[in-house]
Amino acid sequence: MTMSDLLGQIRQKQEEARSYRKKGDALRKVGREDAAREAFNAGADSLKAALDMLKPGATQIAVAKPPLDGEQKGVLDELVETYGARGGMLQRLGFLKDASKSYSEGAVLEQKFDLPGTYNRLNAVKYSLLAGEARLGELEPRIRELAAHIEASLLSDKSLNDSGWAWADLGDCMALLGNVQEARGAYLTFIAKAEIKSPERTLDILKEIASKLGETADPDAPRLRSAIDALQSGLTGQ
Repeated sequence: MTMSDLLGQIRQKQEEARSYRKKGDALRKVGREDAAREAFNAGADSLKAALDMLKPGATQIAVAKPPLDGEQKGVLDELVETYGARGGMLQRLGFLKDASKSYSEGAVLEQKFDLPGTYNRLNAVKYSLLAGEARLGELEPRIRELAAHIEASLLSDKSLNDSGWAWADLGDCMALLGNVQEARGAYLTFIAKAEIKSPERTLDILKEIASKLGETADPDAPRLRSAIDALQSGLTGQ
């Protein structure tokens, strides 16, 4: 099998998983939880199969150094995509530690190869907090580094700047750091570029994190809650 054929099969598995994810989301929305979980489990299985197929290439990527050749770059892109997608499926199933692990696997690759995308890195932070694996203060250096990376990428990559979603990621980082004005500015830019009314979903995740931090008596829980309250007030007033 050629590398092109392999990557084609990987993308087919990813597409299967996307279909299962959409089906599961729709079923959950109408209260059919058992059927939704069945769809999410099927999606997670498709992504696990994709990772198994990528395993030989992943072994090479683990010891590779930039710059990568074309085949290695193809494997890297699909690994990062699959780890992120599987993390999303696992969090829908409520397996937060497993989701955190999947995101963390993708985050290592994003950081090692200085990729512009930050989906895995940011979610690795969020779900390590939601899973109770770390305190917010322990992760602040990582969050500051991630925010700096996003800001630099937004300056250097016009397509990333125009897409809007990187601005939401920057807003999340700033909110987790308690930088309310910077977070509000980033979210407003996201709203304008993504043409949506509010970053409701991302704020919901931050609320879940604040609640979890409260449960674990994290000393930074009140700071995050205050930042969320100030953000909601400021964004609603726009």
